[in-house]
Amino acid sequence: MSKSYCGVFIGGVAFMGLSSFSIMAQQTPALAVCPIPESVSDQTTVVTSFLNSECTKQTLTQDTTFYRYYNDDNTYLFGRYLTTNFYDSSDTKTTLDVIRELALAQYFGPPPNLAQLRERVTLPAGLDVYVGTTGPQPPSACYPGGAEQVFVENTRTPGISFMFDGNVPDGGSLPTNCYAVGSSAVGKQVPEPSPLFGISAIATTFGLISIFSRGSLESRTRQTANS
Repeated sequence: MSKSYCGVFIGGVAFMGLSSFSIMAQQTPALAVCPIPESVSDQTTVVTSFLNSECTKQTLTQDTTFYRYYNDDNTYLFGRYLTTNFYDSSDTKTTLDVIRELALAQYFGPPPNLAQLRERVTLPAGLDVYVGTTGPQPPSACYPGGAEQVFVENTRTPGISFMFDGNVPDGGSLPTNCYAVGSSAVGKQVPEPSPLFGISAIATTFGLISIFSRGSLESRTRQTANS
C-alpha cells in the first residue's frame, strides 16, 4: 500500500497528514489544500467534511468498488460521498456504526440518512477521486467520523455504476441529544453573499443619494421662485 504526505496551510499554520490508498496514482503534491475543484458549487462544504479539511486528489488505476449507505425507500441512493468501509452483520456492524463513523448527522434532511441499505459503487479507471478521513459533525460524541471518505465530483460520469449489496443490521436509536442540533444553526452552512448583492447595495445607495439630491434641488428651486 503506497503512502503519501499531504499538508494544509490554514491561517498560516501548517497541518501535515498521512494518507494511504492502494489503487491510487498521481497524488497531489505535499502542502496542497484539499483540492476540490472550484466547479463544485458547495466546494467549502465538501472540503470541511474531511477531517481537518485534508484530502488528496488521486486517480484510479483500475475499475474500483466503493460503498455507499442509504435508506430503504431509496433516499440517498445516489450521491458523491463514498467509502471503502464495509458494514455488515458479518463483522457485527450496525446502522449506528455507519451513522457514527460516516458522520451522518440525523438532523440533516428530512429525511435523515438511516444507512439501512448498502450498495456497491464501481468507478472506472482514470477517474479522479478525493480521499481522506470523514470529519466529525456536532455533537462529535454522536458523530465522530473516522471512516475513510471518498468524494467523486460527478456521479453521472460514464462508467459509474450503483448496485444494491445488502442490508445493514438495525442498531437502534442514538441518544436523544444527537437529534437536537437540527433546531439550531450548528452544523449548517451560512450562504455566502452573492457579488450581485454588493453591486445592488451600491446602486441602491447611489440611487437614494440621487433622489435626495434631486428633491433638495427642486425644493430650493421652488423656494427661490416663491420668494
